Amino acid sequence: MALNIGDKERQLIDKIVDGDEQAFSVLFFKYLPVLQIFATKFTKSDDAAEEIIQDAFLRIWLNRDKLAAVENVKAYLYKYVSNECLTYLRKKLKEDKMVNAFTAKQPDSDNSTADVVHLNEITKIVTVAVEKLPEQRKKIYQLSRRDGKTIPEIAEILNISQSTVKNALVIALKSIRMHLNQHGVTFILPITCFFFKIK
Repeated sequence: MALNIGDKERQLIDKIVDGDEQAFSVLFFKYLPVLQIFATKFTKSDDAAEEIIQDAFLRIWLNRDKLAAVENVKAYLYKYVSNECLTYLRKKLKEDKMVNAFTAKQPDSDNSTADVVHLNEITKIVTVAVEKLPEQRKKIYQLSRRDGKTIPEIAEILNISQSTVKNALVIALKSIRMHLNQHGVTFILPITCFFFKIK
């Protein structure tokens, strides 16, 4: 049975719900050690664990009004970090599959290396194109492609409608396509699926 939240922690949560950043910092550093151990065991990477925890706490802050109904803060934080860990692993698996698709495409190792280099060049071009997007459109694209969020999740995080998210993604992807075309990029199926699939 879950333990009810203590009076001191309830006061802390109430301050966070009201937008108190200092209270949120106290909560962050209180649970950081245990969450970091958990995320590192999950991902086998200190850097990934650090990024995951930062992303989890960003989402918690953006959805801090939901903390008002939380009775077990530790379990609530673990849930967010667990979800971010799963997102990280899905993203890593997708990237590994993409690289494997390129390396398996040609039996000759030189050609395989050239394909991976080509993929890296495309990624750099996409990064430049993303930076040129309007702020909200860029944020939506990054939440989708970098963080692996679905359209409903992005809509909830940014407090906008799902149709707004989808339209922004469509426009963002069109802009990126145009930018890539200007650089003479010819798509191969795995790249197209990764960069341009609307989830």
